[in-house]
Amino acid sequence: MIRSLLSLSLGAVLLASPAAALSLRNQVLVDADVIRLGDIFDGAGPRADSGVVQAPAPGRRISYDANWLAEVARIYQLPWRPQSRFDRITVERAGRTVATADVIAALKPSLVAEGMNPDAIVELAERGEVAVSLDTPAQIDLRTLSFDKTSGRFSASVVVGGDHPSAIRIAAVGRVYPTIAVPVLRRAISPGEVIREDDIEWAHKREDQVRRDVVTDPRRLVGTTPRQRLSAGQPIRDNETKAPVLVARNATVTILLQTPAMTLTAQGRATEDGARGETVRVMNLQSNKVVEAVVSAPDVVIIQLGVRTQAAALLNEAKLP
Repeated sequence: MIRSLLSLSLGAVLLASPAAALSLRNQVLVDADVIRLGDIFDGAGPRADSGVVQAPAPGRRISYDANWLAEVARIYQLPWRPQSRFDRITVERAGRTVATADVIAALKPSLVAEGMNPDAIVELAERGEVAVSLDTPAQIDLRTLSFDKTSGRFSASVVVGGDHPSAIRIAAVGRVYPTIAVPVLRRAISPGEVIREDDIEWAHKREDQVRRDVVTDPRRLVGTTPRQRLSAGQPIRDNETKAPVLVARNATVTILLQTPAMTLTAQGRATEDGARGETVRVMNLQSNKVVEAVVSAPDVVIIQLGVRTQAAALLNEAKLP
């Protein structure tokens, strides 16, 4: 009796094992143009390599619901039934995105030959992302081109993949924009850092996007400091930089009074920040009187000789150096 029960149990396990091993995949990545039975079901058995349906385009995905999956299982005689109406599978086709920059690079030589300025910027009209299968060569060939030099508009047809069976044709529509050369920073620079000549390089920007207040002479940038952090490669506006602070508020400074006959000095305390050439108010530490002076160097200010009353106030308190 016990032997019979063991035999029946073993037989039940053997009969159930194919169904128990069979399971639905939820998300699948394929790299072929066909979705196979084994891509959909784990444990599909000898027919796992059978093609079921066309795969989506490279880089795309598609979903199948419980009814479709049940029909596939029935056709291929698989012991699988949906657990609920929410059973589904999503299949994505592996692909390599065709970079817009690569398409533009393929267009540029022909556009220049048609009269485009080599420094012009080429932009493609907004389009969806295009992908090709992983085995498609990266070669991009221009087949047709129509360019209106007056408006800058163009339309072209390019082929990605050469003569490969998976090559695709792309319609490229866009416009050419004239540019202007402007000085930009090679690196990001923060407030307090002084912009040097070797921090600057030239970049071509779309002429219609360069504002009137953008600096076009690099000499106006050298020796200045940003008011706020400036990014590399971007045009710089007039009000985005300033002369660096040479005298800081509350700093101890040397006050100079120079005349043809003598030079007098005194110690003072700045009451405000000042850059080279700016006038700041400074307190004479000997007399506690406030005078106006011009910043000439780090922590050095000079009293303007034309301001006699201030000169007299300093002379009354200052000592010869």
